[in-house]
Amino acid sequence: MPIFEFECRDCNDRFEKLAKVQEIICCPQCNSYKLKKLISTSGTMSDDSKCNWDDPNLPSKQEFQRKKY
Repeated sequence: MPIFEFECRDCNDRFEKLAKVQEIICCPQCNSYKLKKLISTSGTMSDDSKCNWDDPNLPSKQEFQRKKY
């Protein structure tokens, strides 16, 4: 099951919930069902030795490391 982020339209509380895609969720603060599903980002770690740093279409290694953190 994925983790979804929600924002309550009634009390503006933001929370995450491990839920099935079609599961009906309510706000843990006010029990409202008027929720907005937020777009979440995910982070990953990669082995940068597998990158082709000479590719002009990709950021340089220094630029990549600056944006990484």
